[in-house]
Amino acid sequence: MIHNISYRLMVYGTEDEEKVIEALRNVIPGATPERESAEGYHGNPITVLRGRLDRRRSLREFMEKFTEVFRGRMDELEDRFDENGNLFLRLDKQKALEGVWEPVRHGDAIHLKIKVEAYPAKREVAVENIRKILE
Repeated sequence: MIHNISYRLMVYGTEDEEKVIEALRNVIPGATPERESAEGYHGNPITVLRGRLDRRRSLREFMEKFTEVFRGRMDELEDRFDENGNLFLRLDKQKALEGVWEPVRHGDAIHLKIKVEAYPAKREVAVENIRKILE
């Protein structure tokens, strides 16, 4: 149902990187993020974690949880697709650490770009494919 998932999240100087990675793995089992150092607006250290997942088994595990969480909630997802059929989600990091997937609009989150299988690769086809799973 999905080709791959790209993810990105920030670890701020006040956060425990291992806990942030644990939160990420509660969403994407087996995630092995690459690290990049950055600097915040006030000079504070930030670590950017990013990666891409395309292993079938891990994608299947992700979709099982995704379906469980978003069943009957397609209205929350429809405006999060782009014209190429990518689904963009932001999940609360703190809730993810507890194993809860809570969509948020703010930036301090686990950012997901989910490439939905759609032929042709258009928004309408991807939306319909996800809708079929969630209804």
